[in-house]
Amino acid sequence: MKTSILILLAGLCSVLPACSNSSGGVNKGLVGAGAGGLLGALVGDHLLKSNNSSSSTTTGGGGGTTTSSSSSGGLSSHAGLISGAVAGYAAGAISDSMAQNEVRQKYLDGYNKGRSDAIKDLYWLKRDAERPSGDGGIQRRYYEVPVPEHVTTDGVLVEPRKVVIEVVE
Repeated sequence: MKTSILILLAGLCSVLPACSNSSGGVNKGLVGAGAGGLLGALVGDHLLKSNNSSSSTTTGGGGGTTTSSSSSGGLSSHAGLISGAVAGYAAGAISDSMAQNEVRQKYLDGYNKGRSDAIKDLYWLKRDAERPSGDGGIQRRYYEVPVPEHVTTDGVLVEPRKVVIEVVE
């Protein structure tokens, strides 16, 4: 019975890596449960057997010997298997959530770098667009023209002033 359970667990441990979670990766919780169950069966049950053998009692009387053991069937005979599976699943779930947080952080880092690169590209495009062209054939001249005091068509009195006019040749 024990060997059939171990063979079943070994088979599950080899099959479970094919299971995947919603993000497409291996579900480490299932793999951890299978591996933990196998280790729990090998190590935990061995330790429980040594505890059970030390708790068995032998009473000797005049004509015969009676031996009673405290092992009962069911779940208590597979306590190492169950505790190993639970511990393996917990360890797998913790490592799975840590891996998901790492993936999320890498995504955010890449997104922020992309935004930074887009802002830099916009800066350089704007700077190049505002840069005066290197065309030597264009000449700019500025003339200061006096504007005398006058009244506009809507009755506003404009004081005398000087206006700068750009002439491109």
